[in-house]
Amino acid sequence: MNLRRLILLVGAVVLVIGVIGLLMPVSIPGPDNQKIGCGNAVAADTSSAQQADNRNPVNLPILNELVPHTDYAAQCQSAVGDRRTWTIPVAVIGLVVLLGSFFVGGRAGGVRTR
Repeated sequence: MNLRRLILLVGAVVLVIGVIGLLMPVSIPGPDNQKIGCGNAVAADTSSAQQADNRNPVNLPILNELVPHTDYAAQCQSAVGDRRTWTIPVAVIGLVVLLGSFFVGGRAGGVRTR
């Protein structure tokens, strides 16, 4: 395997890892240990997190009780942001390496003999 093919393979693998990371679903732990879906790193969907926030008893007026407030929508946005933080650079690096492989080791060096 020559250098060009090796770099092409490495770039393709890194690009696929970045794209899979972008498309994998993101979720956070919700009330009663259930998972709340947040969409993926390409398209965030905080509707189920907002529904969980609306059902949270902290939003109901209860006198003389202190209920801890958990903002599931903000946690969802943070989880999606964290996923984007590492997947976008990985995908871009994979693409750059993949494209760079076309400029490396294209021609065999040396003098031809008969």
